[in-house]
Amino acid sequence: MIECVNKSLLRGLPEVFASNRVSDCDVIFCLEENAPTGTVQPSTSAATCAPGGPEGAGRSLDTADWPNPSVAFGEPLPAHRLILILTSERFKAQIERWSAEGADEITSPSQPEQSACGRPQLRIPLSNEAEVPAARAAIRFAYTGEVPADSSVRQVLELRRQGAYLQISGCVAACNEVLTAKVSGSSRAGARSSNQTANGSNKRARISEEALQPPAVLELFDSKVLWPDPQAEPAFGAILATGKRSLVAHFGNSLAALNTPSLRDQLLALPAVALEALLESDEFGTDDEASVLLMLAEWMRINHHKAEPAVRQRLCRTVRLTHLSRPYLSLILPALAADHEKDPEAPAGWFSGASVLEAAFVTNYVSTTQVKRDWLLSAGKASVPIPEVLRASPRPQCIPPSGGLTFNWHIRKEDLLRAVRELQPGSVQCVYGAFDDQPQHGVFAWGFEWCVYLQLTGGQSTAGVFLQCDLPTALEPPGSRLSSEGTVTNNTAVPIPARLVVHRRQGAAVKDVKGTLNSPEAFVNIGFSWGWSKMLPLQDQQQLQQQDATGNTAAVAADPLAAWVEYLTDGKVSGTLTLLRPSP
Repeated sequence: MIECVNKSLLRGLPEVFASNRVSDCDVIFCLEENAPTGTVQPSTSAATCAPGGPEGAGRSLDTADWPNPSVAFGEPLPAHRLILILTSERFKAQIERWSAEGADEITSPSQPEQSACGRPQLRIPLSNEAEVPAARAAIRFAYTGEVPADSSVRQVLELRRQGAYLQISGCVAACNEVLTAKVSGSSRAGARSSNQTANGSNKRARISEEALQPPAVLELFDSKVLWPDPQAEPAFGAILATGKRSLVAHFGNSLAALNTPSLRDQLLALPAVALEALLESDEFGTDDEASVLLMLAEWMRINHHKAEPAVRQRLCRTVRLTHLSRPYLSLILPALAADHEKDPEAPAGWFSGASVLEAAFVTNYVSTTQVKRDWLLSAGKASVPIPEVLRASPRPQCIPPSGGLTFNWHIRKEDLLRAVRELQPGSVQCVYGAFDDQPQHGVFAWGFEWCVYLQLTGGQSTAGVFLQCDLPTALEPPGSRLSSEGTVTNNTAVPIPARLVVHRRQGAAVKDVKGTLNSPEAFVNIGFSWGWSKMLPLQDQQQLQQQDATGNTAAVAADPLAAWVEYLTDGKVSGTLTLLRPSP
């Protein structure tokens, strides 16, 4: 037991790693026999005596002298046979064969070779030079029993692989422990975003960018090439299961992923295996399945050329088609299916989750009674297409039941001033707002992009506030039926369960102007808007002159934005858009 080991020995072992002090062998990292060498050249020092050997006894051993010529990487690593024998079955077998057969009998490139100074040289075949740091770290583990604390997830995976390859006792288990701790400690950015929006006086649908540093779980999925087979190694399968939970917790829900810039960038950079794990999870929330399909469309817009057809189909099959909104079932899904049938390899034909006939079947299935649905899914109905999609349960609703999900928007004073100056009697000017910290002008919800704008009419003492519904760019790539040159008419009724607020101050009092859209009659077509044409009362000239403390009528008349004084704060008109759960 560890308690019985001399403490001085335990302290001293790490100190002799890579040291010539009392070393009695060398480890040489070299290119494995069947690996392509490319332009890599052998190291001239890789087969020489260690610096601690007899002076002048070493000589350079050209790779042509080896029974199996190899390319050596870097300097020999001084080592200690006793430590290697006790900590590695692989090294133990090599050293024991060398001792039994003699230094002049070499049967494989991984068997010990004797240098000119009589020291065994343990040659470790590697695929390439990039593996040397991990192999060296695995041997270091034999001395220290520790995984370096500052290791990244990828470095731990590389160490784990080399530890298994070199059969370093305890290395794989230690790496598993570190990986579990790193992955389970990943950020819950998306979950915090939703909670922060639903609670507190300053409700917001975003979180600070400082809190969104890439978590370890993203690095885990980026390093799939280093994974062992989870079926063959259940311990690593458990790490992946933890990683999938952390991945879902990090992104939280579709609205957080689409509307938080850092999360959105991370989403678009995900490898396919990570996106599949995210979208197939029953814990991943959304406002509507349409937003999940939009997430996939956004990812395909960037990564279509990287994904094989089979991968694209697996990703598309994670979308729970029966829970799509009616606008998506009636318009978006059929158009995507038709684009795929037209040209499966084109960027516009990315959606392979359902054929045109299957899309029609899904729409019919959703619109029929529960009795008929059960009948369609009953045993023996082998002709039913994509039955696994039809049986999928709805995802958790990410819009809080009370309070909703709130986004802040604003219109700059400069933009408002430009519109006011261009306004003529009877003419109309629209001034679009921007959402805080959003690269785009709109907010993504219910599978569409929503923009807020003010409508100014020349000669009117009021202004309108509107919410516009647009088709996201990811859904209308060139050649798509949904694009501007497409053949599909984008006529569909999109519900608008939302509340618009414009901040207003009258003296010291806050008198916000509010409008709510959450009834069966509140719907809009794609590319159109819904709102109130006279929502904002503006101050007329007489009121402004009466309120001017100095009585300077000329100064009031000279200010084009004088009528907007109650709405302008800190150089902008501002307000909020709150997404609500649809009325039953």
